[in-house]
Amino acid sequence: MEREKNTGIMRVRMLGGFSISYEGAAVVFDRSSPAKFVQLFQLLMLHLKDGIGKTELIDNLYGKNGVENGNSSLNNTIFRLRRQLKKAGMPDDPYITVQRGVCRWNEHIKAVVDVHQMEALIEEAHTASGEKKEELLKEACSLYKGEFLSTVTSEAWAVIAGVKYRDLYFNCLRELFSILKNRREYEGLLYISTRAASIYPYEEWQLWRIDSLLALYRHKEALKVYEETASLYFNEFGLTPSDKMQERFHAMSSQIQGVTSDMREIRKVLKEKTKGKGAYFCSLPSFIDIYRIIVRMTERTGMSVFLMLCTLTDNAGTPIENEEKISKAAEKFQTAIKLSLRRGDLYTRYSSCQFLVMLPGITQENCFRVAERISRLFKDAGGGNNRIKCYVSSLIDVYEELEDFAHGFSSPGNWFK
Repeated sequence: MEREKNTGIMRVRMLGGFSISYEGAAVVFDRSSPAKFVQLFQLLMLHLKDGIGKTELIDNLYGKNGVENGNSSLNNTIFRLRRQLKKAGMPDDPYITVQRGVCRWNEHIKAVVDVHQMEALIEEAHTASGEKKEELLKEACSLYKGEFLSTVTSEAWAVIAGVKYRDLYFNCLRELFSILKNRREYEGLLYISTRAASIYPYEEWQLWRIDSLLALYRHKEALKVYEETASLYFNEFGLTPSDKMQERFHAMSSQIQGVTSDMREIRKVLKEKTKGKGAYFCSLPSFIDIYRIIVRMTERTGMSVFLMLCTLTDNAGTPIENEEKISKAAEKFQTAIKLSLRRGDLYTRYSSCQFLVMLPGITQENCFRVAERISRLFKDAGGGNNRIKCYVSSLIDVYEELEDFAHGFSSPGNWFK
């Protein structure tokens, strides 16, 4: 940080981390000291304008029944904070005033706090218009570098403040996105949405990234964002892409190639990049498209194709819902499937604990062998007490079952473990 010599300004960051600087130099507390005085400082900065009542401070710092003498504990914590600030290089000053039961930061040392800067910019933006409004919103968003005091998540006051500033940031983003979209400023929109997605990888910001890239004709990059988001949602949340996300997938897929008459170039693009062992993995939307094509082919050729659903279960055969357990076993699960199949087979992740497999040119008897091989490889890889439960059905049976279902019939497949 550039030195701010002789300014008398203390800067405090509370969004995306916690840091203090005075006249450009870092203020570092003694790490061996207890954390209560640090929380006291943070609360004073959060309530910089109006101060905070001693009763509220005591409740936040020690809990309503945490100490026998709250006043004495607070006075001791104030003393520790004053000593630590001076020890860290701050000028000699009382720092904190207590008047009529309210604690305040002493105005002798001017404090500039990111959360209050952000609020002031957003408030000013509400009365501004045009380029001024846009610049104010951009500056407000740039101050938000992450969750409010993310290391103080066990304190209720910090959680409440965190929700407040996160919502302010989200509303600021949406207003800014609307302005940039109307002005067709897609580069700016991409930058801001990418930054937002790096803090919160929510679908809303990823969709803005994809839409910006599509508007800039950067279809391959948009597809990469989609694939990364779909993978994240599968692995972290066990969710499949939403309808909106799948709409973007089909939009970018249809536009991903430019006009060309060079067949060699087309084949180069279509060619699989690596020749690894095992089956071919693809996204769920791609699997759905391939499935529909194969169904049409089987109508004409009569080719034998089976669809297999593999589910990760506990020892009793119940699908696992605990995300932590799924996360630990997911890689072993996927590897067991990939290595158990042929190169011409196809698979995709259907949910957090399930994979769909397509097996062309195979008999039902061999499907059982594939399932046994998957279970064996999973167990050998350290699957523990977890098991793989498989359901298999002929693609023709599946197709007929869908037709029969409309008439009130169903055609069961086969479960095996």
